[in-house]
Amino acid sequence: MRRETISCLAEIVAAATRINQALIGVSLSQFASNWEKQSAVERQLLVIGEALVRIRDMDSEVFGQIPDGNKIIGLRNLLAHGYDAVDSSAIYLLCDQPLRDLRKTAESLLPT
Repeated sequence: MRRETISCLAEIVAAATRINQALIGVSLSQFASNWEKQSAVERQLLVIGEALVRIRDMDSEVFGQIPDGNKIIGLRNLLAHGYDAVDSSAIYLLCDQPLRDLRKTAESLLPT
């Protein structure tokens, strides 16, 4: 696996971990009313999406092993370009099981 791919996978894991930490003990209503939490989470989702763009462009075999990779890139594009249409509830829900699944996938792809 390319060094750049490994770096991107590590960034995905790190960003997912940061999101997890930012949301400890935070309810949906607290998240929806806290622009700082929303900004922090959205920033890390942008990192994840950009890392996936890079993986897609340089290592299609690894990218093919990431479920919903194109959807996650689409979310990155929405956050970057359609920020006024972002639903904080949807973002919050995405940061539960779907984000844990992505993190596990990225961790499993990293060389030991």
